[in-house]
Parts: sequence; structure tokens; C-alpha cells
Amino acid sequence: MTTAVGHAPTSSSPSTTMPRSSVGLVPATATLARQKISAAIRSGDVVFAVFGPVVFFLCFYTPLHRQFELGGGNYAQFLTPIILLQAGLFTAITATESAGQDARAGVHERMMSLPIPRVAPFFGRMAWVVVRMGLTLGGGLAIGCALGFRLQGTIVESLVFVALVIVFGLALSMVTDAIGTVARNSVSIASVLMIPQLILVMASTGLVTAPAFPAWIQPFVRNQPMSVYADALRALAAGTDLEFTAVVLWSVALLAIGGAAMVIAGRAQVKR
Repeated sequence: MTTAVGHAPTSSSPSTTMPRSSVGLVPATATLARQKISAAIRSGDVVFAVFGPVVFFLCFYTPLHRQFELGGGNYAQFLTPIILLQAGLFTAITATESAGQDARAGVHERMMSLPIPRVAPFFGRMAWVVVRMGLTLGGGLAIGCALGFRLQGTIVESLVFVALVIVFGLALSMVTDAIGTVARNSVSIASVLMIPQLILVMASTGLVTAPAFPAWIQPFVRNQPMSVYADALRALAAGTDLEFTAVVLWSVALLAIGGAAMVIAGRAQVKR
């Protein structure tokens, strides 16, 4: 942490008259983001962010690709989007644990005493989320491309592909960060979140097509967010026509829920 952010004002210091936001939002956020990245390197989370998608890709690709490719399809092209989205779910789960660790260590109270904008700690954590999503994209795309995945669309479509993956992970992380901030036991909550993560991945069009599911569950499979994002990412990767409405609506809804959750969590912190 830089000197400016690292010195909290004391009763005997002239800094007691210092405005709360004497350190700008950008430098404070950058400093806190670097702290998060350094902590992730020390804990090994960076390694999991890069190689987690590789492991999960191989776990699904190895037993399923021969059967899928009997129909003439490219399973790496089909599978890569859901692997990237699953990495977004894991990023959100780790955000719960990270926010909970900060809360238990009293980091939030110390941040409140520093002359930085109140939103800087949140922005710092979300900056790490974006970096982590970039790492997972690197790992997932590397193994996908090695086994046949290709971004065949235009440069703009490829950029939208990357942006959608990051928005998905960021929006979910905003929600889970808020939960971890106010929860008494964020570790247990992170463990519980593994269950809906598994359901959303397995009951989606990410691994097999919708007709492979029983008819009674197909409406859920087709319309749940993982399927909507996976279908959109496949269209962008292939450079085919994409119906943006569903994925845009889900993105806006997830970001709105994440923003509301952060506001509620922030107010809860102030009241403590």
C-alpha cells in the first residue's frame, strides 16, 4: 500500500482535518487491487484461476467428445463457452470467501478510518475479479484452442465474447462479495454456493444440447442464464447471427442485482 493510503489519521495528527477522500478513487483502488493480487499470488488462487479451467475442460472433454463428434460436431467449440462461464462461477465463490476474510480481519473498519472514498475497497476487490476473469479466460481459451476451439467471428465479435464472460463473472461476484461482507460465516456460504453452481452447469446447454434432457426440464435448461450465455458465446465464436435480447436482459439484471446487493451491504457496514 502506498504511503498516502497506509497512514490512518490519529487524534494528534494534522490529518484529522483531512477530507475523507484526500486520496483519489483511482489510486486508492489501484493500491487495494494490488494488495488483492499479491494475496492471491501468495494463497495460490492465481494458479487455480489459470489452471482450473484447464482441468475442468479435460474432465468434460475426455469422456464426452467422441460421442458428441459422432454427429460431426466439434466438441471443443461447443464446450469452451461453458468452461469459461463455470470459471466465472468459481470466481464469484472465491469473492465470497475473500470478502468474508476481510470482514473477519476488521479490514472494513480500518478502511473506514482512511481518507479514501468509501467505495474504493469494493472497487479494489472487483478490479481483482476482472483480473482473475482475465486469467481464467487465458487458461480456458488456451486449452480450448489446443483441442480445436476457434474464434471465427470478427474482431468486434471476439471482443464482445471476452466482454460477456467478464461481465458474467463480475456481476455474480458483486452479489457474492456483498453476501460475504455481511455474512457471519462466509466459508459455509461459499461451500453452499457450490450446489447451485453444479446444478446450473449440469442442467444447461453447455455440455449437451437441450433435446438431450427430459422434456419436462427443457424450458429451464434453455432459459437459465448459463444456457443463454453459452449459446450467445457460441454464436459470437462462430461468427453467426446472434439474438442479443436474452443475453442483454440477463446481463442487465445480474448487474442490477449486484449493484443493489452492494448498496445494501455497504449500508449494513455503516450501521455496525
